[in-house]
Amino acid sequence: MGSLTERATISWNVDKKNRPCHSHRVVETPRNALRLLRERHEDRVIELLRSHGALSRAELARRTGLSRATLSSIIERLLSAGAVVETTGEPATGTRRRGRPPTLLNLNPAGGLALGIDVGRRRIHVSVANVAHDVIAATSASCSETASWQERTSAALELVESLCARYHISLAALEAVGVGVVGPVAETGFVAEAGVAPRTDDDGAPDPARVVHELVEERFGVPAYVDNNTRLAALAEAIWGSGAGSDNVLYVHLSYGVGGGLVLGGHLFSGAFGGAAEFGHVSVDPDGPECPCGGRGCLERYVCMDAILDCCGADDLDHLIEQLQRADADPDGRAHQAVREAGQRLGRVVAAACNVVNPEVVVVGGPVARIGEPLLASVRETIAAYSHRSVHRALTVRGAHFTEDAAALGGIALVLRRSALLAGYPATHVGPPAGGRTSTVNEEEEWRTGSDQ
Repeated sequence: MGSLTERATISWNVDKKNRPCHSHRVVETPRNALRLLRERHEDRVIELLRSHGALSRAELARRTGLSRATLSSIIERLLSAGAVVETTGEPATGTRRRGRPPTLLNLNPAGGLALGIDVGRRRIHVSVANVAHDVIAATSASCSETASWQERTSAALELVESLCARYHISLAALEAVGVGVVGPVAETGFVAEAGVAPRTDDDGAPDPARVVHELVEERFGVPAYVDNNTRLAALAEAIWGSGAGSDNVLYVHLSYGVGGGLVLGGHLFSGAFGGAAEFGHVSVDPDGPECPCGGRGCLERYVCMDAILDCCGADDLDHLIEQLQRADADPDGRAHQAVREAGQRLGRVVAAACNVVNPEVVVVGGPVARIGEPLLASVRETIAAYSHRSVHRALTVRGAHFTEDAAALGGIALVLRRSALLAGYPATHVGPPAGGRTSTVNEEEEWRTGSDQ
């Protein structure tokens, strides 16, 4: 037997007859245990900075639950190793505080690059960022609605090459690529299964997500994470946009169709088969018009861009916004009435969803969100009328911060949350922050001068 200062850990395997069999014995001394604990704490700090961007020491202490002394030791080691750098400015959590801006900690920008691509129906967007959440370059280009997914992806890859050549960006430090596509995506990474036929869509064509995934990985030789582009837009809004600082965000995207995304407990929620937050195909009238999805009276048929424009008699969105501005003195005019009814229909569906998931923030995005307050006010009022008081009393409804580039930025966010991105600091689980305190004092000074509990 070992000494009293040693702890033996026995791991067991199972043999071919499902009988437990001893595989190996690992002896952990107190010294090794402390080293492993310190490394886990370092991983936690790195993961928080990778997921949320620049944070103050006070915010890191709150989110990790570590004592000031322990966190100070970890931060000093990461600073010495060059994994983390100090900056100044506002924290990435979206919280604004009075007093002198705190010194923030962020990942070293030289630690790696992330590439975000949005392969949409009509347009392709590309963004390149470093691990410090700095967008280095971005661009976009139109694509044909009739183009195949192979053609769209090839166009996206050419756009990446053009962008990098224009700004002299080397992708040698590229760690991974996050890609948004149209339609349900059940998983953000694909592993080929032996004996399983390639997946196809409902028409028998190759699954868009798999096509894009294979072409992107082949081109760059790094992991490619593929997800629905509307869900990625939700992730971008939750991290850097109108939902920043909140761990539970419900996002609705209003365009030629209607989609959505859920960020719950700080994590993007996809559902069992990639169909979570399909708000557009919730039936609001069982006797309503048929929808291409096979249902009747789907929300999308009433609140998509074309439906609202038809109700207003407007040629395009700019024309509708002009009508609303001219009709400000007449809130019962045709344009205001159409927008108000669209907001009410949307609000009832969102209210039901809020009763289920209880978000802190509802973000309305997409081109239709340009309508602004006339639409948002109707959504707010309807949510308040149709949701439980405990759900809506502290709920905030906002327009989206990002426009067409949201999904590409969400692709970058997906990479930052899933890829290691710093050698020696592997990705670990990120849970929601402990508590929800918002301070009005300089938290950096409070953190430095306060005593450990």
